[in-house]
Amino acid sequence: MNPLTHAAPGGADRTRAAADRFAAGFRVPTAKDNDQLFVLADTLATDARMPTKDALAKAVDGFCATTRPQDRVVIYFGAHAVEKGGKAYLVPIDGDPDAPDTLLPVADVYEKLKELKAAQKVVVWDVCRFNPERVRARRDSGPMTDALFKALKAAPEGVQVLVSCSPGERALEYYTPSGPTAMFPGSAYLDALRQAATDATAKAAPGDAIPVEAIHKAASMTVAALSKQTPASAGALPKQPAEYDPKAAPAKRFDWPILPKSAQYADVKAILDDLALPPLLEDDAGVIERLLFTEAGLKGYAADVSADDILKNTAKYPLRVATLHALQTVRASWPISLKEGKGVTTLPSPVTEKFKKTISDAQLPLAETLLKLEAVLDSLQAAAGSRAKETKRWQAHYDYTLAELRLRLAVLNEYNLVLARVRTDTLPNLTTGTPGWRLAPAPTLLSRREVKDMLVAAQEGFAKVAADHKGTPWEALAKRSRALVPGLHWESMPAPKPDAK
Repeated sequence: MNPLTHAAPGGADRTRAAADRFAAGFRVPTAKDNDQLFVLADTLATDARMPTKDALAKAVDGFCATTRPQDRVVIYFGAHAVEKGGKAYLVPIDGDPDAPDTLLPVADVYEKLKELKAAQKVVVWDVCRFNPERVRARRDSGPMTDALFKALKAAPEGVQVLVSCSPGERALEYYTPSGPTAMFPGSAYLDALRQAATDATAKAAPGDAIPVEAIHKAASMTVAALSKQTPASAGALPKQPAEYDPKAAPAKRFDWPILPKSAQYADVKAILDDLALPPLLEDDAGVIERLLFTEAGLKGYAADVSADDILKNTAKYPLRVATLHALQTVRASWPISLKEGKGVTTLPSPVTEKFKKTISDAQLPLAETLLKLEAVLDSLQAAAGSRAKETKRWQAHYDYTLAELRLRLAVLNEYNLVLARVRTDTLPNLTTGTPGWRLAPAPTLLSRREVKDMLVAAQEGFAKVAADHKGTPWEALAKRSRALVPGLHWESMPAPKPDAK
């Protein structure tokens, strides 16, 4: 799924800093001898633990197991959430939104909190997030649904819940906030909660309850000024909370779960380097190299000879040569990039005849690229007879490359089609105040039947790679490519923001 916004594009990660500010707003102790802040995220460069399903579940277990009856706890989830069959789930970094058994049930979190003895229990669900400034290359969770909203609010007695938005709405993210209430790139709701908590707890005594309703009302006003977003609250304090004892020893820090023995980082990186390709549209590399791949999972996939040796013995390695040539051709010729400014990815309004000439000029090299990739696809398919004799590593390389090439041919055909629509003045109506259009992914293809068939073959190829090579980087790469939104269309650019005051 689309990574959440946590920093400016290409800038420094700010997840830990955001967590520190949030903790300060809620008066959470973070002193060296009493640090009660725990952060699990897929962006922390200094922490190898990723928010997998297992890690998330064990983190909640450890947090609850070390909580004292007098403690007031806040658990914040900034994540994708989905609803399946009336049940709510968090999507961990290793989760598949279409496979509930890979997801973390919200009910499991609530079951832990139901049994937890604490003076106050607060859960924040910052979900259904959406960044209008960003081109989304992968699936997202969509707007809040009635069923998801109901499940998130269905907390056990004694648990207070805050939800980022209401049914039919999205929770705002931004890269370039403006105005006095928007302070940091990331989640508008997270920042609004932080500021509201800072104000509401400024004069609080150590034993006072967290003023959840006051924080909720203030944060709701802040985000309402920024977007059509209506946060919600539910639940109440435990009926008989334990009294605060200033002399009690601080709550113990729990130990993060012990990770299985991982494969050598260099081995994983070598696989990913072999298969590295330019992003289809957006720089969306993700965090695959930091996922946990075990030695057992990579057993039998070791490299045997170098790429140089392969290219010196083309007759001996026809499948490997075809695979390497295909990958290199895509790297050298991929014509679209939002980050690098390749191709026509934005349109001014109005589209003049002079600009249409620019479109026509852009389609000529695009046609050449399509011919190159079609020839490479023919070469790959011609080498298929050598697949059965190859090692597991090169079978996986070949199968993934074949699926990836088909996907990219489908995308380029779609790109050629949307460029043609500029020349024929078949563009969607613009949103008021926007300066023009931008290229963005679309859930379905508009191209002819054979292009759609090629996409189906690519998706089937990725599914086979993921099934045949479970627990490996090939599985992760195939699942990511399969989740990419394959179509393209023109959409209105975001309207310019007013200057910050």
